[in-house]
Formats: sequence, C-alpha cells, structure tokens
Amino acid sequence: MQILERNLSFIKKQNATLFDKVNTLSAINKSYEIGSNLAGQYNLFIDGKPVHSITDVDFESQELIDRLPEKTIDTLHFTYGVGLGYLPDKLIEKTLGPVIVYEPDIETLYFVLSAVDFSENFKKERLYFISDFDEMMLVLQRLFKYKSMATLSVLDYYNLYHKDNVNDFSNLLKTRVDMLNHNISFVTKNNFQFFKQTLQNIHKKYNHYLITDYKDAFKNIPAIIASAGPSLAKNIDILKKYQDNALIFCGGTSLNTLVQNEIIPDFLNVIERNNTLVHYDLPCTEKINFIAEPFTESSYFKKDFKRIFYTAALETEDSRWFLETAGEPLVPYETKGTVAYHAIYTAYYLGCNPIILLGQDLAYSDGNCYAKGSAFDGLSCVYDDQTSRFKVVFNDYEKYKNAYFRSAPDVSDDVKNRVINNQLRVLNTNLRSVLGQNGEMLPTDAVYELFLNYIQDFARGYSGKRSFLNSSIGGALIKGFETIPLEQAIELYANKKLDKANLIDTVDYKCSFNNSTVFSNLKKDYSFTKNLLSKLEKALDTVKSLKIELSKINTVNSTSLTLYKKLFQFYLDLKNNCISKSRMGRIIVFRLYMELEYLVRTQENYANISYLMDFADTAETWIVDAQNRIDYILEHLDLSIKEMDDAYESRNSKS
Repeated sequence: MQILERNLSFIKKQNATLFDKVNTLSAINKSYEIGSNLAGQYNLFIDGKPVHSITDVDFESQELIDRLPEKTIDTLHFTYGVGLGYLPDKLIEKTLGPVIVYEPDIETLYFVLSAVDFSENFKKERLYFISDFDEMMLVLQRLFKYKSMATLSVLDYYNLYHKDNVNDFSNLLKTRVDMLNHNISFVTKNNFQFFKQTLQNIHKKYNHYLITDYKDAFKNIPAIIASAGPSLAKNIDILKKYQDNALIFCGGTSLNTLVQNEIIPDFLNVIERNNTLVHYDLPCTEKINFIAEPFTESSYFKKDFKRIFYTAALETEDSRWFLETAGEPLVPYETKGTVAYHAIYTAYYLGCNPIILLGQDLAYSDGNCYAKGSAFDGLSCVYDDQTSRFKVVFNDYEKYKNAYFRSAPDVSDDVKNRVINNQLRVLNTNLRSVLGQNGEMLPTDAVYELFLNYIQDFARGYSGKRSFLNSSIGGALIKGFETIPLEQAIELYANKKLDKANLIDTVDYKCSFNNSTVFSNLKKDYSFTKNLLSKLEKALDTVKSLKIELSKINTVNSTSLTLYKKLFQFYLDLKNNCISKSRMGRIIVFRLYMELEYLVRTQENYANISYLMDFADTAETWIVDAQNRIDYILEHLDLSIKEMDDAYESRNSKS
C-alpha cells in the first residue's frame, strides 16, 4: 500500500477526479498477475493475456518511440493503457515533452499503481495520468501551448483487445488537438484583425443593444436555425408554410434563399469580418433584427435593420475589450468563430426551445456544396471513378465567379480566374469524410468537420437544458441532436402560429451602455498605447544593437549577452505587465509575446548564437508589427474621442 499511497499523492495534485476514482475503488473483478517473459523481464497478465512483449519489452517500447514524428519539448506524448509503465518510462527517458498515460480501466490502474512506483518520474513533473475524455481535455488545456503537437503510442495488446476504444480515443485526441491548435493559432495570428474591425466607428457601436441583457426573453419559443446547406432548399416550401410557427435565425449565406422564397427571418446573425454586404442588398432588412459581434464588418451597420444587437464572444480579446471599455461585465457568450454556432447559441441564450437545425448539413450531401438559390451554389461535389475519391467541381463556373467577386466587380477577369481556381484547389485539398445519418461516410470540408465538432460539443454541454433537433436530412450525423424531418419537428414541437410582432416588439429594449464611461476609457487606452509605443521603440533599438554585435563578431560575447538580457527583461515586462494587466496591451503585443515565448520555452541553450539571432529577428519582426498596429489604433481612437467630445460640446451648447 505504500507504493499506491506514494503514487496517489502525486496524482491527487494533478488530477483530483482520478485520485477519487482510484482511492474509492471497492473491488477488483479481473485477474491480474505479474509474471515474466522469455527474457526474464516482468510482464503484466490481465485475465491471462500478456500486456507487454513476450520477448523484449525494451525493444517493444523503443520501436514505438522510433516511429514518433516529433520528440521536441513542445510535443505531448500520449499512451493508451498503462501496462507496467515501461512505455511511459521510455518516453520520459527518450523524449522531452510531457507524457500522458490514458488508462480508462480503474481496476488496472489500481493494480499497477499498487505494484509500480512512478514517484521518480512524477518528480520530473512530466508524467500525468488520465482515465476519461473530460480529464483529457483538462490536461490538454493545461499543457497544450502555441505550436504544440501531440503523439499517441499504443502497445499491441491494446490494439488487439481494445481496438474500438483505442480508435475512439485516437480520433477524439486528434479532434481535440486540432481544435486547440486551430483556436490558439487563430487567436494568435488574427486577434488584431478582429480588433481593427471593432475599432471602426467604435463610439457609434455603443448606441445599440447587448443581447446578454435579454436572457430568456423568448423562453420556450421554438427556434429554427436556417443555414445554407443543401437541405435548406429541399425544405423551403415547408419552412415557408410554417415560418410563423417558430422564430427564424439565419446566417448571411442563407438569407438570399429565404427572401427569394418570401421568408423573412426574424434575426440575421453575421460575424463576418469581410465586406459581403451584397448578401443583404435586399428590400426587407428593415424588418429584420440584426445580431453581430463588435468585429463584424462596419458596413453592415449602415443598413436599415429593425434593431441592432451585439454579442461579445468569450473567445475573442476585442469583445472583452468592447465590454470593459463600456464598464460592462463579461457574460460568457460562445461563438466558436462560426455563424451557425453563433445563431444556435443566441437562440439558446434567449431561451428558445426546441432549437431546430435546417440547412446545417455540414457535408456535401447529394453532391451539393450549398443550397440551391444561395450565392455559391455554382459548386458540386462528385465521385471520381478514376481516382475512387470525391472531388469538388464547378457546375456553373461563371455563376460561382460572379458570386465570389460580387463585392469586388472591378477586379480583372485574369485575377478572378486565378483566385477561384486556387479556391477550388484549396477545397479539394481540404476534403474530409464525416459520418452521415444513415451510417454512410459523406464528403465534407475540413472547416465543416471542425464546425461539426463544435456543435456536438454544444449539444453535449447543454444536454437536458433544451430539446435539440436536426432537420438537415441527408447531411452529417450531429450527435446530441435528434434527427427528424422538418415537418414532423414542427408538428411535434411547433404546431402553433406565433404572434411574432407582439412577441418580439413588446420586449423592453434599452441601451445599457454609458457613453461617459466609454469616453473616459477610450482616453485611458489612448494614453496607454502612446506609452507602449515608446517602450517598443526602445526595445527595437536594443534589437538592432544586438544584431549588429552578433554579425560583427559572429559569436556570443559579454556585450551580446548583456543586450539579450535587456531584451529578455522587455519580454518579461510584456508577460507580467502588458499581457496580464492590460486588455489593450494584450491585443497589441500578443503575437510578439507568443512568438518570443515559443522561442524561450523550446530553447535549451540560451548562450547560443543561433538562438540569439532567432530571438532578435523574431523580436524585430513583431515589434515592427506592433508599432504598425499602434499607428492604426491611435488614429481610430483619436477620431472616436474627438467625435464624442464634439457631441458632448454640442449637447452642452444646446442646453
């Protein structure tokens, strides 16, 4: 028991849930035995079956490690199954990154933790144990960083006797790592692009409404989320017939199809940063409530929508800045960067029930990439008999080209042709397969596959709180949503007409923003940004001096080390003061910090000329980038501050 207690003392610190599972295990039902293999090495037998090689456990582990694509300090190494710990031991010996043992069988874990002392590896703070998918997510969130990777190693025993479970874990691990990598990389590389859009006419954005002020405003009212997948066109007549039986939320690409069929959605969700306003050049916008993010492209707000609401995404820094600038609390609001999820979560937040998906095919069902009548239905997905693979093709080249460049008609034909042909290559490169509703595999895009995972996560996270229905018949299977034809869903869950005018228009809408708070905080951010610019200029001078010194002597000396230490203090200042204490600072220097943090985290020898040059080059590139960001920010803050100041003076003079 001393070995078990020692192991559990470490596990308790890193995974309290697993500690409780092992510590409270009441009985062991399997047969466990530690015997030996032909080489005289210890082997674990579970119900009489050897877990490790019967000839050489060291060779078995080394062979798996030799197959690993990466062994850097930034790589997370997962193993399926604990065995007697040979593989985790070898991974810690031969690799540099964290080692995570996934063992779903608590009985096995109890027996092995009672027999094998892992304390020396625990002390290295690289060994972790998990037993289910939730624990996996927690350890990933703790260990996964910018540019991290993950590997999975599996002993033959587990592949032989637990094949389905191994495949499930492997697929889930890949999905989660892809999602984390996508999210971290996307935020790191694009957070300022969102903020640029948020800054456009920022003072005017505080004249509208926050959706979070209206939680459960439409409690137990049915909602249909209309997206642009092929099933939308198939069900358009049914939707038209019953459009007054549910609130209709739609994304931009499906609006055209709806309006062409005399369906006016109640809410239009747009989180697009680029100008695709051509989709909304319709006579009905004054009848539609518009729901956007602060970063939604500013041209949309010039349209005569009935009302404009903002959501502030939990996932983006600019949304948090938008709220903080107005002195508003952060209400966690999910978007995942996809308008479909944005619409689904909005319906959920407003209390709608059930939530019915339509056109959310998330696959190229029946060869269609988009619904008929939508802007981009000039594409098809067909099966190529020669290659035995699916491929995306143009079914109407000119239609797709005109739709793609509708907002930029003056672009030359040569450029248009080059761009959309490259777009076709990208679509084919990103082709994936997902499980269909009838058990078949359907072609889809890598982005749709990611969105599918997001929506399934939504269903899992809010299971039991609403009824979730999927009427996108023929598309991907969305786990957590009941697959049901639209007409049947309406008959069962939305069989009464709604008085929409009374339902929507009688809500007491009030703008909760305080313009004097906004004005004060914009001025503070202006002052902070000017001071940060001065710090960046000094750091850039140090970078240039370091690069000159390194090129002059082509080696590391006391002068270059002194300059590096000065730069490193700048990096620490970014981390401890700018990134952690200022939202504006975080937005401006986040890319600079993340790139430097990656170099620092993955470097073993800091007195290395190659590393010092990389550090200097990286610092120079992203300091200049941050300076350019500041120029843009100061220009737009100055404009908004002056306009708000003029507005105050005008009001005071009139009074």
